Amino acid sequence: MYIVDSHCDSIQKVDSRRYGIVNPYNYSQKHQQLQFVANFCGWPGEDAERSYRRAMRYIGLFKIRMEAEADKVEQVYTYADIERVFAAGKHAALMSVEGATGIMGSREIFREFYAAGVRVFGMTWQSNDLCASTKLPEGVEDYGLTDTGREIIDEGNKLGMIFDVSHMSDKSFWDVAPLVKKPLVATHSNFRSVCGASRNLTDDMAREIIRQDGMIGLNLTFISDDHDAQTLDSYLAQLEYGLSLGGEDHIGFGGDIDGIRGYPKPLTTERSLHDQIIEYMLSHNYSEELVRKVAGENYLNFLKKYL
Repeated sequence: MYIVDSHCDSIQKVDSRRYGIVNPYNYSQKHQQLQFVANFCGWPGEDAERSYRRAMRYIGLFKIRMEAEADKVEQVYTYADIERVFAAGKHAALMSVEGATGIMGSREIFREFYAAGVRVFGMTWQSNDLCASTKLPEGVEDYGLTDTGREIIDEGNKLGMIFDVSHMSDKSFWDVAPLVKKPLVATHSNFRSVCGASRNLTDDMAREIIRQDGMIGLNLTFISDDHDAQTLDSYLAQLEYGLSLGGEDHIGFGGDIDGIRGYPKPLTTERSLHDQIIEYMLSHNYSEELVRKVAGENYLNFLKKYL
């Protein structure tokens, strides 16, 4: 069995100088794992230049940790890299971006990110000059994708970038959906019909991602409207709903590990969160075939075609 998680904010922990990329709770102790490591460049209250500097620092830290942890993990750029790293018995790390305020609307800076190894690109966390997010300032209408955002999508299509719609506003999602050359991914989103948070996907959004042959990474938060009562049973309810929409081959893990406060009970950070979820699914009568798909096979099949 292989594990893929499409959203982890580990680099922010690295920045605190207390953690590595691979930690006991965020990578499996039983299976080889590919982690999408998100470089955050849209911090609240930062101007675009400061967000750019933050992103450059995070990319530098990521590269440093790849050298320091080379016995355990390697950066990957292509699917062939993933196969090579797994064959060597190591974990893999793929760079992504979350909240792209820091590219300052520049095609040149966007290309710099791609050259550094970013292959999955989330344009917004807070609303910016590329598109609106679910975090719209009070009184501001959902303005969707901007002309600058369209330029970045055009450049990304030329480079082969995969675009991430998690955190996009509803209008932004539907503006972006017909423009991308590769299928959309929602790296860390759940379903709004089960939990009404605006961060989650509507049924029509989920169906569009599935229609495009894209992927939905289930988040470990925004799983229940009663946030204080979130459990792995709530998480499995999200999975069940995604399956009902036809998502069996299009759902994976997108935990937002290190990006949220607290994990659904009975998860603990004393050991791998992913191992615990897999054990819980198997103990609750999910077939090994389905568990393998959700744990990693679906994402690996997607990346084999589109990375």
